[in-house]
Amino acid sequence: MIKLGLIGAGRMGNSHAGILAKIANVQIAGVYDIKPEAAQAIHERYGARIYHSAEEMAESPEIAGLLICSPTYCHQEGVKAALKAKKTIFCEKPLCRTKEDADELLAAGQKSTTPFTVGFVRRHMGKTKKLKELLDAGTIGRIRFCNVDLPLGIYRRMPGDWFADFNLCGGVILDMLAHHVDLANWFFGTPKRIYAAGLLMDPSQPEPADYVASVVTYQNGIIANFICNWQRFGRSGEMMEIYGDIGSLTIDGSDSLTYYPKGGEKQLIATSGESGPPQQMEDFIECVRGNRHPAVSLQDGYNSLIVGLAMIESIKKQKVMEL
Repeated sequence: MIKLGLIGAGRMGNSHAGILAKIANVQIAGVYDIKPEAAQAIHERYGARIYHSAEEMAESPEIAGLLICSPTYCHQEGVKAALKAKKTIFCEKPLCRTKEDADELLAAGQKSTTPFTVGFVRRHMGKTKKLKELLDAGTIGRIRFCNVDLPLGIYRRMPGDWFADFNLCGGVILDMLAHHVDLANWFFGTPKRIYAAGLLMDPSQPEPADYVASVVTYQNGIIANFICNWQRFGRSGEMMEIYGDIGSLTIDGSDSLTYYPKGGEKQLIATSGESGPPQQMEDFIECVRGNRHPAVSLQDGYNSLIVGLAMIESIKKQKVMEL
């Protein structure tokens, strides 16, 4: 029996716990949350023991792995406790809120042999794995540029919620766009230059909302344009289109990829249809068992965060950021 501890019993903590409860020989055995009622709900649902700190739960000999699903600005507390106790780690994205914390966590993680994975769930989807396979196979030739369009028209957070406080959550850049920044890093390699304009959850707005438009140039010359927003009306969706010398591939909300070969007709490419969240938790459990290395590493989480933070700095300073 694999016994796991949950740090943070909010929306994502409950989501992951629900998936893990369906996996044979896996148990949510511990929970820690600063809100007693949240921890109590997990206890009642899964029989998890309630702990009073991240350190207490991490040091428990029965806990084999820890899921860190607390608010972004609290992640380092759980990560440090898990690393010290040498427990397998799943940390929700983003890795943390600041570069100082990220540098500290990366250094500590690199000194440890503890498996450490970050919650970039889109890497586990059947369609994104297929897209990676096609890009690596040269299906569209040399990649030239990419467009990411990621609107969310149902943002509802209000002042007083940490998710409406830019200093705590990092806005739409660190929370929502981070997924596609990670995919772009996975597909294209190392970013070189970043420019962005955005709102940074400007408090002068009548209600919390956010927007970013950014251009990222990679070391291999690929240009990626990112547009993302949190808004209270309008459309919601996702689209990532990648253009090469001999065609383009598009991923969106469906399970199929759209392929436009140069000189040919539009084609739909079927994928496995694998859903990201269950595959992500399966990957984590296999890491706990020692059967594989994490599909998304601590370094991957760090790299995505650094790009997001550079976007934020570019907006604040109104200048191009060189990495």
